[in-house]
Amino acid sequence: TLTHLERRLNAGLHRVLVVGVCDRPSLDLPLQQGFCVSTLLRQARQRWRDSLTLIADVGLSPYQTCGHSVLLSKADDVLIDEEGSYVAAARLAEAFIAAGADAVAPCLSLPRQTGAIRAHLDAAGLEHGEILPYTIKFSSSLYGPYREAIGSDLGLLRKSYQFDQGDAELALGQLREDLSQGAVGTIVKPALPYLDLLARTASTISQPVAVYHVSGEYMMAIQAAGTGLIHADDYFDEVHAAFRRCGARYVIGYAADHFLRWQSSQRDR
Repeated sequence: TLTHLERRLNAGLHRVLVVGVCDRPSLDLPLQQGFCVSTLLRQARQRWRDSLTLIADVGLSPYQTCGHSVLLSKADDVLIDEEGSYVAAARLAEAFIAAGADAVAPCLSLPRQTGAIRAHLDAAGLEHGEILPYTIKFSSSLYGPYREAIGSDLGLLRKSYQFDQGDAELALGQLREDLSQGAVGTIVKPALPYLDLLARTASTISQPVAVYHVSGEYMMAIQAAGTGLIHADDYFDEVHAAFRRCGARYVIGYAADHFLRWQSSQRDR
């Protein structure tokens, strides 16, 4: 994994979002000293110091077989255990910041996710740890390949606690909440169906806005390119140009090589 990071650094990529994938999911795994994500963060920080920005995902979905990014009530597996979800995410955030992450990215899609994690990090003496939440995160079928990778039981199931595709104002309201609770920026997810929200967010706030080109968006492009129906380089050039036009400061996703090539082509013009 460090070799992979080194190749990316040499190519010009200096920010990494680390997401855990577990063979046997458990919320206790990230709290163990030798957990793979914490080990990677610790080794990368020791090796590259401040030349690499490390952001750790603190979603709960990789650590639960159900695949939900929140805890469900033990008494009723439809109801959300909101307080328990905050506690679980805050514990992950503490472990990853202590291991060397510069920031954590919570994706609970709950109203007090940023404030709860901020309070926990401060109490643990980790005031330097920043929070970059997936604020504008919509319920989407485009998470399917990611869910398959982490062994989630959800498949293409929509989640009631994530924003409905048509409810832009609720998402923007959560943006105001996250910023007031201490977020240093925000993430819009998925990307292409929500370019209007990306543009509105980037024009509304002064903090950095990232856009997440998610697994389904990426895989559809790769499969279409494999049939010869589209040209991958040309397609990803269009996608990344759209993100920049809409005001994204950062792009998260699976097409890093394509984006680095696109950036280089822009500098050469």
